Amino acid sequence: MKRCGFCKTALLCAVFSVICSCASASEFIVEDINFSKRQATWIALPYVFDSESMGFTGGIVGIFNGFFQPQLTIVATLYAGEKLEVKKLSGDQTIEKEEARTSGGFLAVKGYKPPFSKRMFVSFYGSYAYYPDQRLYLDGSNDSDRNIDSESPFEMTPLKTQGYNNWMDVDFRYVLPWGESRDDVLPVIKMKRGIAVNRDNCGGGVPFVTGQTVLGTELFYTKWTADKLTEEPSLNTNGMRFYLEHDNTDYPDNPSRGYNINARFSADFGLWNSTQSWNALDVSYSHYFEFGNFSWTRQNVIALNAWTAYSPSWDSSKKLNPDNPNAVIDKHRPPMWEGARLGGWNRMRAYDSNRFSDKAAVYFAAEYRLIPSLNPMQDQRWSPIPIDWFQVVLFAEAGRVAPHYELSTLFSDMKYDVGFSIRALAAKLPIRFDMAVGEEGSTMWVMVKQPF
Repeated sequence: MKRCGFCKTALLCAVFSVICSCASASEFIVEDINFSKRQATWIALPYVFDSESMGFTGGIVGIFNGFFQPQLTIVATLYAGEKLEVKKLSGDQTIEKEEARTSGGFLAVKGYKPPFSKRMFVSFYGSYAYYPDQRLYLDGSNDSDRNIDSESPFEMTPLKTQGYNNWMDVDFRYVLPWGESRDDVLPVIKMKRGIAVNRDNCGGGVPFVTGQTVLGTELFYTKWTADKLTEEPSLNTNGMRFYLEHDNTDYPDNPSRGYNINARFSADFGLWNSTQSWNALDVSYSHYFEFGNFSWTRQNVIALNAWTAYSPSWDSSKKLNPDNPNAVIDKHRPPMWEGARLGGWNRMRAYDSNRFSDKAAVYFAAEYRLIPSLNPMQDQRWSPIPIDWFQVVLFAEAGRVAPHYELSTLFSDMKYDVGFSIRALAAKLPIRFDMAVGEEGSTMWVMVKQPF
């Protein structure tokens, strides 16, 4: 295996994201029919992994579901890694060696309903972390070279540098009085061993007449420091995201039929400490098909996803700092983790996070999700770990970024990868271990939530 990844949304509950691509549109309450009284569940799991960029790293994650309010989910983690040798760029542009370790924490509070509103839900996501060996793909075009062996901070792709990745998102979601939430804002989904049993008539109905529709506004802030990037030693962005989501599935956290639509507009207005202004649009569509079970399975689903993005503001003919001979950042370009980008835990999982970025992008994915009948943890009376099912997944992905939104370009020379995944429903929240193989090697991801 060439590398493994564990990144800020490794523990994201709704993207979130970010919130964007793995978030479910619905706000709902899950009730387990095996438990007549207490529905709140929690789990604490230790984890360890080894990677080129973070070294041997360990931590613990806690997931709390249904405490305080029945729809509320809380996820928190702390992690730290071994000391790694890093190369620091001194003031006279020489390379100095020192040691540093990865360390950080993450907190997510999803679905809090304030007392003054019946249909408003507020979520918070935040992370504070230091990485001794970050990888920044400043030139993330679809044909960009990958040369991580260079000692020069101006030649290597990606730029390997130590720095902080601190971010915060506050998400306001308003459930519109349409479809399933016309009378009841929070649908109650009754579960038996992790499978919805009261949703036979849900999933795949008429858009906006059935299902649930959410209108949302997200406030975001990120500060990403890069010690070796002399052009901009820190990349800062803050702004607002506006989105409309429509979920018409039977169970949004693990759909077996129906579809999901998500359209977003994101903008940094260049205020406060922002590096520069930018904007971006993206649209995602997912569809789910359920097939009959084998004698040894509980669920068989084909899940399909199509996503596209475009940044109208990106001006590749101008540089952010035109007087700097080493300038590489285009004017009004979204940062590498926003806009039209591929690579990471949700899209093109065989590639580094934000491996590809440009003005436009397309992406397609297909997953075969199978839940076997066998589950060693199914007897919830004795098991200290509330795991309702294990899921085996095979997936394939294809995507492309380009400097213009031209279909002839976007559908040529696409990147591909394939992979498998082992997933589990723990404390009513899907946890996944993905491994993908592509042109540049293999990558592992440990994540919360289905990728779509």
